[in-house]
Amino acid sequence: MSNRRIKIEKSESKLQMTSMIDVVFLLLAFFVVTYKTPEIEGDFNIRMPAEAQSNAAPELDELAPVTVKLTSDDNGNLTGIIFGENKLDDMKSLRAAVFRYVIKNDLSFQEARGGAVPEFRDDLEVELDCDSNLRYEYAVEAITAVTGYLNVDDQVVKMVDKVKFSPLK
Repeated sequence: MSNRRIKIEKSESKLQMTSMIDVVFLLLAFFVVTYKTPEIEGDFNIRMPAEAQSNAAPELDELAPVTVKLTSDDNGNLTGIIFGENKLDDMKSLRAAVFRYVIKNDLSFQEARGGAVPEFRDDLEVELDCDSNLRYEYAVEAITAVTGYLNVDDQVVKMVDKVKFSPLK
């Protein structure tokens, strides 16, 4: 026997990265396109009483939010403001109407703007019911009108903390 050695050539195996990257990007694109964000089920703001104080039913104005309806024309311009059952002219009258509704002590809006310290109800929630084609600037103005005002010292006075939008019809 001869001492010949047989040389075996090793073949290097290479992964085809191009096809693997293609498959990964196709999967990524598939999941991005088919992903559906879950809808918010609800905002439950539940306050439980510390103890049962009485068997009387709570007041109705504590249960339901006050509705502010903003109507618009076909171009999205504001055509009307309805606070509860009252038709108002502009955002200043909306702010004054919300002020009269949430104030506890007997102050006028002008006295409060002049520096008098008002005491507000803290359980009020305002629901904005806007037409679907209303321009956003009017919704922002309404939010600004119902949440507070600046007094003479340019300090922000908060009237309402909770503002929500009604669902589209």
